[in-house]
Amino acid sequence: MNFHDEVKKRLETHHGGATFADTMAKGFASRFNDDFWALWQRDVVAHQAATPTYVDLGCGPGLLLRAWKERYPAARVLGVDVQPYMLEAARTVATDVGGEIVECDLHALALPLPDNSVDGIVLSMVIHEMHEPVGLLREAHRVLRGRMVISDWVRSPLQTYLQRWPLEESLQLSSPAEKRAHHFDHFMEHCKYTAADVTWLVQELGFVIESATERQNGQFLTLVVRK
Repeated sequence: MNFHDEVKKRLETHHGGATFADTMAKGFASRFNDDFWALWQRDVVAHQAATPTYVDLGCGPGLLLRAWKERYPAARVLGVDVQPYMLEAARTVATDVGGEIVECDLHALALPLPDNSVDGIVLSMVIHEMHEPVGLLREAHRVLRGRMVISDWVRSPLQTYLQRWPLEESLQLSSPAEKRAHHFDHFMEHCKYTAADVTWLVQELGFVIESATERQNGQFLTLVVRK
């Protein structure tokens, strides 16, 4: 199995298959809520070109492309993903709104865009899923002329993380072993990096952090960065 196929298999295992596209669609409004759009308007739109270019790295079913075009009709919008079931949904959205889809493993990201040409990048819930995010972040740095919004899981105490479910699901032997394993495996996946790890990494790769916000008892970190 080559590295590209290994990445797809890992994502398949983590997400539970094609139904994850529906899960992402159902949770879209909570991830890209009024707070996100206020941040986008304040920290991205305020610095963009008259005809902006936006890129969603790890776009899933592509719903952000539609939301961008509804709010900013003049924008060029691109989504990037690798999973076939995500790409199928994303291509339908892109066709509807006049967006573009790039099929690419983010570990080997090569965007069909010139240097310093992108006004806004979203990197939402992606870094923690990668074997390593260095190539992705360097390519984002190459094309960025505006701002990038990074939002992701960061490390939190086990007790805090397990409160996402009824505690007996994780700690009682009467709970199915598969369910307990699911919770603990996802703890390891979602708590891969601390907030300090992520901020250090993006700074080492040449980004300047304009703002950093932790949410939900420190389980999530949102950064706005520029070159």
